[in-house]
Amino acid sequence: MKSADMVINVTAAAGIDETVEIAASLHTPDNWREHGEHLVFAIHGGGYTRHYWNPSFADESYSFARWFCDRGKAVLAIDMLGMGESTRPEAESKLSRATIACAHAAALTQVLEGLGRKVSVTGVGHSMGGMMIISQAAAHPVFDRVAVLGWANEPMVLGDTDVNELQAGLVPDGYLATPREAMRKLFYWPDVPFEIVEADEANGSLTPSTLGRAALTPGVVHDDARQIIIPVLIVQSEIDTSPAPEREPGYFPAAKSVELQIMPQAAHCQNLAATREQHWIALNEWIDRCN
Repeated sequence: MKSADMVINVTAAAGIDETVEIAASLHTPDNWREHGEHLVFAIHGGGYTRHYWNPSFADESYSFARWFCDRGKAVLAIDMLGMGESTRPEAESKLSRATIACAHAAALTQVLEGLGRKVSVTGVGHSMGGMMIISQAAAHPVFDRVAVLGWANEPMVLGDTDVNELQAGLVPDGYLATPREAMRKLFYWPDVPFEIVEADEANGSLTPSTLGRAALTPGVVHDDARQIIIPVLIVQSEIDTSPAPEREPGYFPAAKSVELQIMPQAAHCQNLAATREQHWIALNEWIDRCN
């Protein structure tokens, strides 16, 4: 696997009267730039960064990016606007879900244009990134298929936390820390090594309150989901955010196809579960089926 970090200027697309840049990492198999056909565009969840897909604190077996590169697919992982090393606008209230989706779409477009050829693109979003991949797929239809991991269109359950209390505690403008200790039962299956949990928590990011409010608003992307016509994959773990996973496919009535996968012996952070390779195999097979 070859990895290249980049900073992509999306100022014109964001339109918020300041310079806006998206930090990204492009992970590619050998010779992919000349011969590759598949690109996975990956968006992390709230409180995370693009390194969720290729964590530096864990061995290579935890790398989503390396696993997919080993199977001939490139992975473009971005830091969401307002998170990680991407621009963190001040005031945070300049941001909206639409603005963020537009910035992400512009970053993807620049990378695709740089390739100089057409590739098949799978949009993948985890948790809050699932919300954003739905918004992006609806407003900027360049994906060939979209996978929504750990995001619930049903009213969400968030482990031991109270959703109403979380909503009440959100500041109207600013950047928020995720209450990680309270989320442990939701995020990690009991067999995840504690040193991995600690390192994962230590490598977190602040999250724009705009996205926090959106993610806790029931039905926030229902209209967007109804617009998606490409194949959709929904992945929920045994412990995850949806109280009724079997109802999740119904939120994508126009999609060419909708598949639901339940990941066994895993919690919300699928890439850290002992069963993560089962998840990656199923996701990869779905991508190939939906070519």
